[in-house]
Amino acid sequence: MHHHFTLCAAAMGCALLLAGCGGSDKDDPKPPGEVKPPPVASTLEVFTSTARGMESVAYVGGHAYLSLSNSKAEGSAVLKTTLPVARSSTWTPVSLGACAMGKQGDFIVRAPKLKMVGQDLWLMQPWADTAESKNESATCTLLASSGGFIPRDQDLRVCTGNFCETLSVQDIKQHGQRLYSNPGAGLNLFTSANGGNTWSVIRGQKASMVCTPTKFHVIGERVLVGGECPLDMAFVEAYQLNADGSALASEAKLALNLPALENRNVQFIESVPDTKRVFIGVEGGLLRSEDNGVSFKFVIQEPLSGGKTYPYIQSFLPLKGKPDTMVIGGFDKATRFPYLAWSKDGGATWIDISAATPNYGKAPAGSAVSAITGIFEDPQGRILVTMNELGDGQGKLMQLTLGN
Repeated sequence: MHHHFTLCAAAMGCALLLAGCGGSDKDDPKPPGEVKPPPVASTLEVFTSTARGMESVAYVGGHAYLSLSNSKAEGSAVLKTTLPVARSSTWTPVSLGACAMGKQGDFIVRAPKLKMVGQDLWLMQPWADTAESKNESATCTLLASSGGFIPRDQDLRVCTGNFCETLSVQDIKQHGQRLYSNPGAGLNLFTSANGGNTWSVIRGQKASMVCTPTKFHVIGERVLVGGECPLDMAFVEAYQLNADGSALASEAKLALNLPALENRNVQFIESVPDTKRVFIGVEGGLLRSEDNGVSFKFVIQEPLSGGKTYPYIQSFLPLKGKPDTMVIGGFDKATRFPYLAWSKDGGATWIDISAATPNYGKAPAGSAVSAITGIFEDPQGRILVTMNELGDGQGKLMQLTLGN
């Protein structure tokens, strides 16, 4: 680079000499262009690791809360530390009481999900119909006065004949003064006007369904729902809500302009605040709308079979104050490696940064997958990422620094 500037300087000197002797200045070289710095790669810094799986991070009251799955040796857990999170942070257990899940036992590994909804920190976890879990609660909130979690799913306890169960909640969202949720999976969509103390059915039934849980998002007076029910038949539908959002105004579907989904099950439906952009994550792809969720196009679309990659995009984070910058994550079914990507142009194009994850390219044992389980922005504006290197275990909490 120094040699280049030397040659330029010499050439300019010659041009001045010629001009002084009556020569033409038509051959004057153009000034050197702007020198761009080399590109900077996105990086992940590991803050803490555990043998158990990590599910999510939430922030409230100057603390970060981290949820861990249960295992054959330990029950589920929620840990907290003071902000900002760092490698040197000390994590302490939070009381779960009736919201604790026992050891794995004969049931699958389960992990509690943490999410701030309005002013409440919610804990959502799968309820199990087993003897050791009969007193478990599937949905809880943090009680500020005690610093522990208390059950909030009394109205989600349902009985059919002699069989009773607690409907599991996978997600809760707030729109206006109402909460919306998907207890019991399948087509179910519920709403609450009293902070989740009681729930009414908008769609589906107040009982468990066999299909995967509905993904949902309320936009104005419309609600978008998506999933796969019956199994292997993916759908995204829109309905009009009534004036107070307590029910569907009509069972008639609103018009949507969607490409064929085939059997790509819906993983999430989210919008970007202060824009008209709506994103839908599906198996092997990502759809984007720029008209508040009326028409969608694929911005990521991998073939159903035969491709080198097939990401399940399950997490979506638009950065606060930066509506054109967003991060997505999940896992790649084709390789069983984590999937992580980001966009700087509003989701039109995506930069795959999966290779920045720890031990990328090292196949997990057996049939397990390595996956990004969550992406979160902390109060300091930093991006934290949770990841499980081995299926439901070997969790890592990391800070993501985006490149350029």
